[in-house]
Amino acid sequence: MSLDSYDFDRAEPTRAAMRAAAVAGQPADIAAALQRPDVPDELLARPFQVVTDLSALRGAGAGRVPVPEELADPVLAGDIDVDDPDRCCLFYRGVLLHGSSTLQADVLNRARLVQLWPGLAGDLPAAVVQVWQQRFAELADR
Repeated sequence: MSLDSYDFDRAEPTRAAMRAAAVAGQPADIAAALQRPDVPDELLARPFQVVTDLSALRGAGAGRVPVPEELADPVLAGDIDVDDPDRCCLFYRGVLLHGSSTLQADVLNRARLVQLWPGLAGDLPAAVVQVWQQRFAELADR
């Protein structure tokens, strides 16, 4: 099937239902971000979470850390070297998109997140960036 023959009008009610389900029960800032027209279906199918306090982030700032089982995939498996900026960004991206706020507090490091934020913000969906930067001016200033 070509994109020209796809019936976007028939798909829209399904997307609207996904959006309604995604925002139900979410904090106001996340619900508002999920209303953005550019929100990818991935976030509607599995909404993201955000910690409420950056000081809650107590993960390792250096060395090797195990990749949590729920985030492991062929690219991220075993341990990750937090000192490797590229691998750490990949790991942090997964945690920010798919990790619960509890997991974020356990594995993210505040100083490392702030340091990596400019690169992460360019690689995350705008809705995720919006909430993190609204909650934490320290990130918005970067």
